[in-house]
Amino acid sequence: MRRVVVLSLIWGWSFLLIKVALRGMTPAAVAFLRIALGAAVMLVVLRVKRIHLPHDATSWRHFAVMGLAYGALPFTLLAWGEQHITSALTAVVNASTGLFTAVAAAVGLHERLRRPQIVGLVAGISGVAVAAGVSWADLGSSSGAGILAAVAASASYGFSFMYAQRHLSDVQPLVAAAGQLITGAALALPLAVVTTVTDGFGPNGREWLAIVVLGVMGTGVAYVINYQSIAAVGPTRASLVTYLVPIVAVTVGVVFLHEAFRLRLLAGGALVIAGIALVQGRLRHLVLRPPPPLAVVAMALLLVSCAGGGSGPPESAAGSAAGSAAGSAAAGRCGPDTEEQLDPTSVQHLLPGAPEPAYTTDPPTSGAHLPGAAPAGAQDGPVPRPAQLALLEAGGVMVQYKDLATADVRRLRNLGDRDVAVAPNPDLDDAVVATAWRYRLVCGGAGPPALDALEAFIDAHRGNGPG
Repeated sequence: MRRVVVLSLIWGWSFLLIKVALRGMTPAAVAFLRIALGAAVMLVVLRVKRIHLPHDATSWRHFAVMGLAYGALPFTLLAWGEQHITSALTAVVNASTGLFTAVAAAVGLHERLRRPQIVGLVAGISGVAVAAGVSWADLGSSSGAGILAAVAASASYGFSFMYAQRHLSDVQPLVAAAGQLITGAALALPLAVVTTVTDGFGPNGREWLAIVVLGVMGTGVAYVINYQSIAAVGPTRASLVTYLVPIVAVTVGVVFLHEAFRLRLLAGGALVIAGIALVQGRLRHLVLRPPPPLAVVAMALLLVSCAGGGSGPPESAAGSAAGSAAGSAAAGRCGPDTEEQLDPTSVQHLLPGAPEPAYTTDPPTSGAHLPGAAPAGAQDGPVPRPAQLALLEAGGVMVQYKDLATADVRRLRNLGDRDVAVAPNPDLDDAVVATAWRYRLVCGGAGPPALDALEAFIDAHRGNGPG
């Protein structure tokens, strides 16, 4: 149980770190670098402990299967998925690993799932959904391809837990982790090279820090703990870490991104713990032990990375963007966010299919809109102005761009979530325009200074619509 807690503390930060790293590199590059860094850590550990890797073909065949199914494939899918759906929804979908693992263990290891265990698995997933605040609206507004990518990653993880128990349970955890990471890096390299050549590679200091911590702690150290967990409690129980990871991820948002605390965190957490107790058969004798010192070390390193790469606390509405922009929209920077005059007919709603009216500003900050048509997340095409207004009235933020490099588009798309829509707009007068209710921010590009200003603008104006 303590290993599960430690892994949840380490992996709970992974979605934030992936989000930061994706600003400067492709999903395939993120996957390769974190695996390669984890492999480097493992090779150092093996050398220090004078442990040798096996030479037989059978062992390396098993390592290659795990390198693909528990490394290269799910890491790439999750990173790609985070470009299309919110981090909260990605974490919730990833919790389905427990279900896929239970099914894989029942088929491959002939483990019998009793009714209480099935109830526990369902309760755990339900608790994660409650804690993250996911609703059907999220599924309707997010990319179906992104959701399928996260589901496919979870299925790959589930298969891997069973495969490791069946074929690698007699291998030392350090050797198994090292072999898997070495083969995983080799398998992830070709796609990383191809996508980097086509889409570019330009991480800054904070993005490098995010990927280093993700590789060293979230991959190297965590994999050793995970193999120990599989050997100690079996694949189904070891996979329960995916229930706790989203709880940690949501808590990180409350503490470090200053998101509002919701009572659903307590309710969802209670369901998660109950689900774990049911699967483990310890509902009446559940004892939570404090995590070992390794958890403290892991958290300290992850806190450092977040302090260097995460969003800071919200500043005032008028001065948040201006401080980092230096009053200029040139060279990828942003001018100060400006308050606009509201249209007196801004409360007017449109019927579906009605012609689009004239707007006093474009992008608009007020005007007639379609109720219930608010977009969310990264959009592949322009968003109609009535739909933009629906988002603004609900307290969301609309970010639009034109004529940007592929890497800059990728950076902007990572800003999208349930309250922020990001979309191309070839009719803009500027490179990047962020719009909130009554306010607008104009940026000359999507470099690091502009991203800082855009994140501050979003923090300051999110949730402030009249609706």
